[in-house]
Amino acid sequence: MNIRLITEEDIPKWKKLSFEHDCYIKEFNSDFTGWYTKNEQSQTYNKYIESKVRQKEVYMAVDISDNCLGVIAFSKKRNYITFFGISENANVKIIGNKLLFQAIKLLDNNKNIGTKLICSNSDWIKQYRDLLEENGFRETGMLIKNQIPFITFVKNQ
Repeated sequence: MNIRLITEEDIPKWKKLSFEHDCYIKEFNSDFTGWYTKNEQSQTYNKYIESKVRQKEVYMAVDISDNCLGVIAFSKKRNYITFFGISENANVKIIGNKLLFQAIKLLDNNKNIGTKLICSNSDWIKQYRDLLEENGFRETGMLIKNQIPFITFVKNQ
């Protein structure tokens, strides 16, 4: 397994991984209009992905065949992990730890690091929550984005 910067050629792999997690969003809202298209609260998903690639703020875990095992994107400006996804065919703990390590070492550890996680009672999302907590993140509240509830987390400096 290797962790590497995502290139434009990898964008379809990232999108495919992202779509794997749509089932958790559907628990709350089956209308994806506000999720993937432009509205007053968010930029389009494609523009978001393109900006992360252009800013070199997104990494992918790949196997020896270059299959996507997971992706982590972040904002250096906001010191925030903006996307964190592991393939359902991969080990959340192993891949997740490596991706989190990559993002955390590139963010400013002299400031709080934030992220969010969709509210879901699924075992899959519980593994993410456990992983965040094992890596020093603590739950700080909730927010609603495009009618979807998220738990917010912070890793203190």
